Amino acid sequence: MIDSLRNSLHSFANNYQAIMWRLRECSLNDEQLGMALGVSGNAIRNRRAKPDLWKLSDVERLATHFALPVTACVQLNQALHALPGQLKTAPNDERRKAERMMLIKTTQLELYNQSDWPVRQLLRMHQALTTVSR
Repeated sequence: MIDSLRNSLHSFANNYQAIMWRLRECSLNDEQLGMALGVSGNAIRNRRAKPDLWKLSDVERLATHFALPVTACVQLNQALHALPGQLKTAPNDERRKAERMMLIKTTQLELYNQSDWPVRQLLRMHQALTTVSR
């Protein structure tokens, strides 16, 4: 359960870095990129200034726009949506241990699954799980 999430997060983090590099090199201004992604130019401007404001769905749209693979985003999204159910069926001590390792509670996982995952939370979870595995 945690190993597959760790792998998905690792792939996502690498993909995210490539996408952010392409974003820095992008010749489109904020308004043009916003139109291409279906968000406002102001949102693009804010997210360029503060990259951790990006959401998982934004990263997937950016990958598509830059003709980069979206596999890491899709697999991570699937793993994140399966996780609450797995945690709820796990024994309480296992669930609590997993929540501590990921630095997030099951209820928060469900909330993010219903709305959209902030990249800062995904990177934080990736960092925590990478540190634990060392």
